[in-house]
Amino acid sequence: MRLAELRCTPCGREFPIVDGIPDFFISETEDDFIDEPSKTWLDLKIVAARDTVYRLCARELKGMAFCMQEIRQRTAAGCRVLEVGMGTGHFTRWLAEVSRPGTEIYAFDYSWPIIEKAKANTQDLSDVTLFRANSRGLLPFKNESFDIALLRLVPLGAHGIPNVQAGYEILRLGGWYFEAGWEQVRYETFPTEWAMQHGYESAEHHEWQYWRTQTSQEQTASLIEREHLVAQGGPTVKKTQHQVKEAQSASGEEGSVQKMTHEHLLIANKPFSR
Repeated sequence: MRLAELRCTPCGREFPIVDGIPDFFISETEDDFIDEPSKTWLDLKIVAARDTVYRLCARELKGMAFCMQEIRQRTAAGCRVLEVGMGTGHFTRWLAEVSRPGTEIYAFDYSWPIIEKAKANTQDLSDVTLFRANSRGLLPFKNESFDIALLRLVPLGAHGIPNVQAGYEILRLGGWYFEAGWEQVRYETFPTEWAMQHGYESAEHHEWQYWRTQTSQEQTASLIEREHLVAQGGPTVKKTQHQVKEAQSASGEEGSVQKMTHEHLLIANKPFSR
C-alpha cells in the first residue's frame, strides 16, 4: 500500500507532504477533534519529557512485551500493521523489531513535535512509514486495509478508529485488533463482551499490576508533564513532588522510586467471513 494511494474517500482531498511526512490530518481547523489534554503534545518541552519516559520505561512494560509477542505471531511478509498514536516512535521501533521480515508498519500521530521525535527514532527502519493524522477525526483509509491495528493510550471516541467498531472496519477479514494502555479503560460492558458485541469472533482481555523502579531522570520528565497538566485540573506539582519524596524514603534508594504500574490489553479477532 503506497501512501500516494491513500485518499480520503469521503472528501477526495489531496494531501501535502511536509518534510517527507504525508499530512493526512482531516479537519476544518487544527483544533477539530483535539481536546485540551491532547493539546499537551503540541508543546516541545512536554514532548521531550515524554520521549525520555518512553526511552527509559518502554521495554520494561510487561504488558507491552506480551503484546509485542502476540503481534509477532500474527505477522508475515506482506502483513500490514497500523499503529494508532505512535507517540515518539519508541514503540514503533519495538514493533518493527519483533515483526517478521516483510511486515509493513504504518504509524501516525497528529502532533508535529511528536512526529519529529518519531522520525529520529525510526529513521533507519525501511519497513516503517510515518504520517500525520488524527485518530479522533476521519482517517484516509479504505475499509479492510490492514491485518493488525494497534491502539496504545489512544482516547476512546466516536470518530475515527479509537473504538472497537472502527477498528473492525479498517481490518481485513481475519484481522486482529490490539488495544493497550496503562490504566483501566471504561467499557460499556466487560471488554471481551464489548468486542464481540461489535462483530469480533473472539476476544481476550489481560491485565498486569506490578512494581517497577522509576529512575530520577524519568521522575523529572514525569514532573514536567504533570506541571503542564495542573492547568487541566490535574495534581499539583508540589503534591507530586511530595509523593516522589515519600516513595524515595520507602524504597531507601536516593534517585529512584518504586512505582505501581497497571497495564491492560484487549485482543480481538475479526471473522474470516461475514
